[in-house]
Amino acid sequence: MMAGMAHWLVSVLVMLLIGGVGTAVMWGVLRPRDETAAGIRALAGTSWREFINMVLAALAQRGYRRVIDQETASGDTDFTLERDGSHWLLSCKHGSAYVLGQPAVAALADDIRMANANGGFLVTQGRILDEARNPAGRANIELLDGPALWPELCGRINAQQLSAIREATSARARQRVLATWLLALLAGIATFMFLPEPESGAGQAGSGPEARAQLQASAPGPAQGAAGDAAGSETGTAPSASLEDRLPIADQRDTVIRAAATLPMVSHALWSSQSTLEVQLLDASDDAMPGICQLLERFPELHASRIQLMPPAGSGLPVRFRQCRTF
Repeated sequence: MMAGMAHWLVSVLVMLLIGGVGTAVMWGVLRPRDETAAGIRALAGTSWREFINMVLAALAQRGYRRVIDQETASGDTDFTLERDGSHWLLSCKHGSAYVLGQPAVAALADDIRMANANGGFLVTQGRILDEARNPAGRANIELLDGPALWPELCGRINAQQLSAIREATSARARQRVLATWLLALLAGIATFMFLPEPESGAGQAGSGPEARAQLQASAPGPAQGAAGDAAGSETGTAPSASLEDRLPIADQRDTVIRAAATLPMVSHALWSSQSTLEVQLLDASDDAMPGICQLLERFPELHASRIQLMPPAGSGLPVRFRQCRTF
């Protein structure tokens, strides 16, 4: 009796642990991430005028006042702001496809020096590479890209649109939480079934352990599972879709450039456009394409991306454009 209660207690604790941790992750981590991604898509869909007005309003709340009105529809104009008698330059890149690095920071830093300004802001709905963080700090430039920009502007978009974004991301989070608790329930049941039985009598000793041994003998082990997977691939059976295939396209691109930076012949990579991966090479003595293509082929939506191979600095070699697949 006591052994059965102990089994139930352990099983319930396992279920609560898995369900509680999963809920915290799905609701506290993934839901805000999904809301930010949806919000950035909404900001990217606004006009240039709407976007810059939201940015200026957010900075005005911090105490920055626009002193030069050069508003155009191109999205390339810098704005001069003033706070406490000092001038600051604001540079906005409108569009979620932007991937900004050191060159964008260096250009704004030059403008700041020419204008004798105190610092500046580089703003985009896209992404700013980590390589730009240190140069921006030295030039007193604040970087506001997608994840940092959404908290600044989320309260300035249409209230109905914001409500729709939050309802959609909350609904998705609830689905994930439900799936987590179902998994937790199965884990709790499995824990109860496979906990060892106490040796309280000959009958129990003969039935419990022997039955469990038979179940374990009939269950496929890791080696059998691997062999089965290999056999499936040899016979042409399609493997199940990986989690990577279900990532949002922006996360797929991020995964590719992070992985490309670990290749031995590559310095770094960035998406210069939605369909072009720019790769800076460290060494041109061998072909870097097999490694790059292996990364892209993990994601069907990126198979046909154009690859811009940038030669090592000072090598004198030309820029080359390649493609892993044409379909």
